[in-house]
Amino acid sequence: MNFFNRLNEYFAFTKNEQKVFLFLSAVFLSGVAIKVYKTYVIPQAVQQFDYSASDSVFNERSRLLIEDTLTASSKGVLRKININTATKTELMTLPGIGEATAERIMLYREEKGSFKQINEMRKVKGIGEKKFEKLKPHIEVK
Repeated sequence: MNFFNRLNEYFAFTKNEQKVFLFLSAVFLSGVAIKVYKTYVIPQAVQQFDYSASDSVFNERSRLLIEDTLTASSKGVLRKININTATKTELMTLPGIGEATAERIMLYREEKGSFKQINEMRKVKGIGEKKFEKLKPHIEVK
């Protein structure tokens, strides 16, 4: 109890502050004791995750996606996106177009009007020659 008297003299705790200090100290020490007990006394069994199930699902979905893409491209059904009417979500489906670039395209449409030719896409900030070449087969202007 001598320790608490010295502590009280040093910090000048009131009776309520002493009670709160003791309570918080007890909670802290209990937490430390529980953590030590769980870490060193109770051995935790390491669970090994079975990746084979998720691998098979991934492989099946990849196969279906490739088949759908090949089927659509062999039929010539690849849908082109009209850059004058496309929504932000539709623009983001284009290769190399993220959220920021899609917003810039829409802002360009609002400021300058609709695109007359697909070549005007090069004037949008963030679309250079290489990116435009990737976009060209997927876009159209109507």
